[in-house]
Amino acid sequence: MYGSVTIVMAFHVLGAVFWAGSSFVVARFGGLDTRRVFGAQAGAAAVTILTGGYLWNAFHRGAFGKAEQVLAIGIVAAGIALALQLAAFFYLGRTRATGRVAALHYPAAGLLAIAVIGMAIARFV
Repeated sequence: MYGSVTIVMAFHVLGAVFWAGSSFVVARFGGLDTRRVFGAQAGAAAVTILTGGYLWNAFHRGAFGKAEQVLAIGIVAAGIALALQLAAFFYLGRTRATGRVAALHYPAAGLLAIAVIGMAIARFV
């Protein structure tokens, strides 16, 4: 069991770090190449969400303690970030206004930072 959990956890962490890191890059450079990176970001988001669900089921099914509360905050932050990024992508498809797209990526990047930090510290609270 632990071998498969280790692999799932590796995919979860790598997906989350890529998703957050690429969001910071897109925000920093004014939304440039948003279309080019969106597929990879969406894939990383999907992997992160699916593997996170598996890990929650494997380790956090019972009580809702402090660790689960921290993780839940990260889950909500990632969900809001995903909604912002989807809105930015569809807005860009209609208008081609990269500056406004970047304005949506700034809060998304911050929210994803909260999610990654939550994953890192949940075990220690």
